[in-house]
Formats: sequence, structure tokens, C-alpha cells
Amino acid sequence: MIHILAICASFLGFGCLCAAMARHQKDLLGRTLPRQAQRWLRGAGGAVLLVALATDMAELGAAYGTIAWFGHLTIGAAMAVTGLKWKTA
Repeated sequence: MIHILAICASFLGFGCLCAAMARHQKDLLGRTLPRQAQRWLRGAGGAVLLVALATDMAELGAAYGTIAWFGHLTIGAAMAVTGLKWKTA
């Protein structure tokens, strides 16, 4: 269960980071967001990725949690990229 939670947090974090980029905003929204909104999205994306790290480390310990976090980041990033490609295609 912890793995699903960490993967969802990673996907959400990378989704926020993607939404903070002007190129993806134009693809998804047809316009760009104000600078303040972009800053908030970048901050939220980084914070959610740190939440995923904290979750992994709390449940699996520091060593295994960090290794699992990298795997969860990979899966979350792949899901975000696949979602962007599916949405813009």
C-alpha cells in the first residue's frame, strides 16, 4: 500500500512540475499561467516529491526508503510523460 501512495505522490509532484512549464501550459490550457502560479506549482511539485520521500523513509527506513523513492520517482515521471503525450496527441 505504501508503494501505491508514494507512486501517486510522485505522479502528482511531476504533474505539478510539468504544469509549471510554459510549453505544457500552452499544450494543455492553450495559454500560459501568471508567474506567481508557476512558482506555486513548482513549489508544490517539489513539496509533494519530498512528501513521497518522507513516506518511503518512514515506512521502509532511510536506506531502503531512498532506493524505493528513486523507483517511485521513475514510475511517476513515466506516468506523467505518458499522460502528457496522450493528452497532446
